[in-house]
Amino acid sequence: MRRHRFKNFWFVAFVIFFLFTLLIVWVFFVGLRVDKNGKFYNNGHNAVWVAHEWAGETKSLHEIQDLVAKLTSHNIDTIYLHVGPLNADGGIDPETYKATAGFVENVKYQRDDLKVLAWMGQIRNKLDLSDEKVRRNILNMCTIFTKMIGMDGVHYDIEPVWDEDEDFIKLLEETREILDTGTGVMYGDDGHKILSVALAEFIPNSFVWWTEKISNFQNYNTEKNYLNVAKYADEIVDMVYDTGIDHDFLYKWFVKEQVIWVTDLMDDPIARDTMLLIGIPAYEDVKDGFNPDVENVGNAILGLINGLNDIRSSHEKFTGIAIYPEWEIDEREWLIFDGLWNEKN
Repeated sequence: MRRHRFKNFWFVAFVIFFLFTLLIVWVFFVGLRVDKNGKFYNNGHNAVWVAHEWAGETKSLHEIQDLVAKLTSHNIDTIYLHVGPLNADGGIDPETYKATAGFVENVKYQRDDLKVLAWMGQIRNKLDLSDEKVRRNILNMCTIFTKMIGMDGVHYDIEPVWDEDEDFIKLLEETREILDTGTGVMYGDDGHKILSVALAEFIPNSFVWWTEKISNFQNYNTEKNYLNVAKYADEIVDMVYDTGIDHDFLYKWFVKEQVIWVTDLMDDPIARDTMLLIGIPAYEDVKDGFNPDVENVGNAILGLINGLNDIRSSHEKFTGIAIYPEWEIDEREWLIFDGLWNEKN
């Protein structure tokens, strides 16, 4: 009788242990979730990267009206306008952005709440940010775009940056000071200027440590860099593309987990005033590390919604979607975007 009770005890203990393990696996790999649609999380603050031609070539009022109308119809309220890659010295040739003032003026005439940010990018190893003169030239460009031309802020897309990139953080600190000083002259603008920063996807440092012997991550940021950037940035755009993933379900799972990880991270007191956008791909270049049949608008938004629905995410920290880029997203992709995110049929 005692032996029988002993066997029953271990059987019950095994069942409890098995169910507990199953629950842990379910919570952390599948996730407990609600079932809200995209429109529930869409607060109307979405962004798009716009081609350099709008800054470098004079466009007609009709062309700008069409662009504004299109973006408005898709619930886009922020433009990252490519004003030119930064030169090695940190400056930009004025000829490169000669049409920017007219573009901004006409956009604001059509819709004054549509924000236009100066998108300045460059490969990190082409910019010696330890050189004070290079940083000063970049800051001068920020002053020109925000204080003289009247843009709503700047958007840095300098890649790659890394956890110990103290010179990049110094640039952000100095940019914050510049943007918070003085007023814009073109529109009599005395409002807050936005500092927006695009970052590679967030990978927890503990995950990097556990997998470093089997996977060599090339372009990522851990919590250290995300929080360092959040000290100075008004918004961070997490670019969830160029992952090298070749299967739909894995990419959607990756985006889902990315949303969970990064929204939870941004709930840190350091980042609580920083907006978070998730950057999704709409381009179709077939290249190493990117498969457009997998990494696309539809799969990215489905993964995003799954992440926001997961109870592990801090969905209140999520601000919106940023689409890269406007010049390649076609009508079919806009229909997918609207069907999943804006609930238009």
